[in-house]
Amino acid sequence: MKLTFWGAARQVTGSMHMLQLDNGYTILVDCGLDYERRDDFDANNRNFPFLPEEIDLVILTHAHIDHSGNLPNLIRQGYRGQILCTDASLELTKNLLLDSLNVQRIENNKKHRPKKTKGKVKVKRLNKSEQLATLYNRSHVEQTYDAMVGLHFYQSFAVNEYITLEFHEAGHILGAASVKLTITENGTTKVIGFTGDLGNYNAKLVVDPKPMQGLDYLVSESTYGGRLHHDSTDAEQMLLEYINNTCVKFKGKLVIPAFSVGRTQSIIFTLNQLHVKGLLPNVKIFTDSPLAIRTTRLYAEHLSLLNDEAKAFYNANGNLFQFPNLYTMEGEVDSKMISTMPEPAVIISAAGMVEGGRIQEHVRNNIGDAYSTILIAGYCAEGTLGYELLKGRPSLMINKRERQVYAKVARTDAFSAHPDQAGLMKYYEGSNYKQLKKLFLVHGDEMSMEKLKAHIGLDMVEIPYQEQSYTL
Repeated sequence: MKLTFWGAARQVTGSMHMLQLDNGYTILVDCGLDYERRDDFDANNRNFPFLPEEIDLVILTHAHIDHSGNLPNLIRQGYRGQILCTDASLELTKNLLLDSLNVQRIENNKKHRPKKTKGKVKVKRLNKSEQLATLYNRSHVEQTYDAMVGLHFYQSFAVNEYITLEFHEAGHILGAASVKLTITENGTTKVIGFTGDLGNYNAKLVVDPKPMQGLDYLVSESTYGGRLHHDSTDAEQMLLEYINNTCVKFKGKLVIPAFSVGRTQSIIFTLNQLHVKGLLPNVKIFTDSPLAIRTTRLYAEHLSLLNDEAKAFYNANGNLFQFPNLYTMEGEVDSKMISTMPEPAVIISAAGMVEGGRIQEHVRNNIGDAYSTILIAGYCAEGTLGYELLKGRPSLMINKRERQVYAKVARTDAFSAHPDQAGLMKYYEGSNYKQLKKLFLVHGDEMSMEKLKAHIGLDMVEIPYQEQSYTL
């Protein structure tokens, strides 16, 4: 069989890997959007390097857009098979895909925004190609959802007479799975594993990643290969210190860019833990992301999939995410109001890399306030506003205007949704990695992969290039 890496090869986003059996049966594992070069977004995502109608099966590891976001486009271009995922990923993926479509529409509108000429607004009529600039429409999202089939973790599912699939808990976010495929062809059985995105060990809410054993080949994420999480501070203590130092002591705003799925829920849960212990100061806390609000409800509905800490907290308190002084902002009017109100507050908003979404307005309105803090709580890819903030520049371009940076900019690994190098090695050891024929590193920047490969120190480690194929 042949394994081809169509995405997330020597980069973080756009996960898409293809298995082609000798009899022609073709499996696509993930179909994510490539966000590495935002100016080339359309060129990188609109067309596939293969014929979608020739794919027999799609397997989705989890709902994040860099793994699921191009599924509707795959269907738009002719894929008619099933999409296998975990039960918890079904509704979560639909919400994320609709949100992604909305973001595409917003970006498209910005490109064709009416221009002012001599005090008058010049209205530009959109041609057909401009009207269809999004990669897909709502009907394609609905078709994607209809094609999705949910499976339980650790359920052995016979795809056909020669392929068996099993999902293992990956941690990371609700419903995230690693994929174990047992394939028999030409009288020989081979076992191939795909980690998907792994979660950090001892994370808030989600379980620890569960290694897969008995593998011949493993395709592994390597987001934080070559580095260790530098923030060993307890998440509760860390958040409490930032709230006290920013909101209580200096009456400023604590602005936390956080991904709507996973990171936001972990932060709100931690704040609830502080509230129950009587430690949370009397400061208003705002969740400003409609997607995050919908996702939080799904987390509460899938308590059985969360870790023991979350289950024990729920049993003792009756909820995971509800406490006084927590406000959810659904509408844009409310969002604009909280960003400029004079009183201290905590604002948790998407997107996590400060690319698009409501968070940019909150950063823009508070970046010039020396009493406020912008706390980056996750990975920021090179080229994003979050990445530029972390570089410590004295000024930044936001919405085509240069803004002076007076607010404190900080980062924390306390809510990381990925394991560091030590965590990855722990996972590999649980998978008996020294017995593998090949370990393929994907979903990471090239430097991180090279450092991780050097640390492992075995010849069987491969770092594929985009479009590179291997015979298994």
